[in-house]
Amino acid sequence: MDFFNKFLRIISSKKITHTLLNIMIVLVIMLLIIATHELWNGVISAIWLVSRPFIIGFTIAFVLNPLINFIDTYVKRRSISVMLIYLAALAILILIISLAVPMIYDSISEMFPAFNAGLKEIGIFVKNNFNYDISSLTSYIQNIVSEFFNDSTVLDTTIDVLNQVLINVTNILIYFILAIYMSSNFNNIRQTMKRLAHKIDHSLPTYLKEIDLSLVQYVKAFFIGAIAQAITTMLVYLLIGHPNWLILGFVSGVSSIIPYVGPIAANCLGLITSLGMGTTTIIILCLLIFIQSTVMSYIITPKIYSSRNDLGIMWVLFGILSGSSLFGMLGMVIAMPLLVSVKVTYQVYKEHHYNSITA
Repeated sequence: MDFFNKFLRIISSKKITHTLLNIMIVLVIMLLIIATHELWNGVISAIWLVSRPFIIGFTIAFVLNPLINFIDTYVKRRSISVMLIYLAALAILILIISLAVPMIYDSISEMFPAFNAGLKEIGIFVKNNFNYDISSLTSYIQNIVSEFFNDSTVLDTTIDVLNQVLINVTNILIYFILAIYMSSNFNNIRQTMKRLAHKIDHSLPTYLKEIDLSLVQYVKAFFIGAIAQAITTMLVYLLIGHPNWLILGFVSGVSSIIPYVGPIAANCLGLITSLGMGTTTIIILCLLIFIQSTVMSYIITPKIYSSRNDLGIMWVLFGILSGSSLFGMLGMVIAMPLLVSVKVTYQVYKEHHYNSITA
């Protein structure tokens, strides 16, 4: 009886009542959001369509800003530095499209027979060792790859396709124009964001400053890591005499934008296309891939990523899976910068909270 009376006193206290009331308010808000999700989806989609050019333009300006600042130390004029960097970026983009893309396509076309042969070798190995027939699966994969190559060689010049191409080109031009404008006024934009953040909360500019510094370090580290990933992958496949070592290194470097998953997928492609090179070569390749992964994980990556923007593998996989589920390929790309921002925000909060306690 005493226990029951004590329990009644606890649940009737003001603290419990306020807590339950807050929980009920949150649940009602969630219920309203779920009930009107179609309306909110439309509103969010409209907001995203309107804000997407500005977000992409700001992202381009943010990524290129360290290079612009570096050139500006010598040129001393922001406008000239911006134009030099964007002209260089445009020239590199045109060079990649005009030279690298045809070479990549030709290399992938050359890998297609080796890919089919590798799938057949896998099917034979599974059949002989596990007594399981996967010929239907290998045939399905071969058909998908074959359809991709057949479709990509046919130039569709219908009005709809040409209209879509024109829209995409126009969007890209808009992104570049916005990026150039934002790069020219990047310091003013940064100061405006700082003032707005200060009006919202006095400590918010500190968070934004730390996130800004960490993201700049992350972008620099990513480019260095991607180049290192590409070079080491090229060396691995060059050592075993793979005919497409250059394209495999390029694919591995680009795919490192999705940590762990991208380079693993590139190495899987390399393994499959190497199956016809003999058992000894495959064993050597597996050993070289292990050495490369060890060097990248324990030597190169710790040197280019600081402890503040480095993420554990579980958080990386969580971010990739969550991002791909919510936003597809774009979500996989933006997952890492978002996780870095969240980690830095938590660290800054913890440092400020600890300082306020010890003060």
